[in-house]
Amino acid sequence: MKNALRQAILQKRKAMGELERREFSKSITDFIIRSKRYKKAGTVFTFVSMDQEVNTYPLIEQAWQDGKKVAVPIAQKGGRMYFVSLSSFQELKKTNFGVMEPQIAEEQEVLPNETDIFLVPGSVFDEKGNRYGYGGGFYDRYFERFPKLYKIGVAFSFQVPGFDLQVESFDIAVDCIITEKGVTGGSSYEYFD
Repeated sequence: MKNALRQAILQKRKAMGELERREFSKSITDFIIRSKRYKKAGTVFTFVSMDQEVNTYPLIEQAWQDGKKVAVPIAQKGGRMYFVSLSSFQELKKTNFGVMEPQIAEEQEVLPNETDIFLVPGSVFDEKGNRYGYGGGFYDRYFERFPKLYKIGVAFSFQVPGFDLQVESFDIAVDCIITEKGVTGGSSYEYFD
């Protein structure tokens, strides 16, 4: 059920036209950068988008222009993930997993604080903030380390179908989900401003 739903949504995402993806991504970016939460943040923790995901490159660029630090994830074997500072797209290299990451050691890890903005990718979300990632469990493990983070799921609206997802006890919900239509739910979406 979980994998079938994930595949169906990812297939739908893959079928999006490039213009629609760009427009929807821009709406999501605009919504984020107009928020008080973004304006207060010293660091923007974000994934580097790949393939058909919501495009985070314009958001990263805007954060640099606004004088903010940008931190992006590095995934390691065994499901561990840490974030490092990114100051140029030239620092990104394609890994064996097929994702774009800077080549920076864990000793230079950037730690989040509660006022930072933290964006989370996913394949499917529900209105309660439950999410299906891509099967690696990286973000759930990371959230165990930093339980007080306000976690913002970023997705297109069709990635939030109108029913509850079946989740495990170790799955950690996001606090809100932002789509091209605005904030659509999450475990504490009312605190997004």
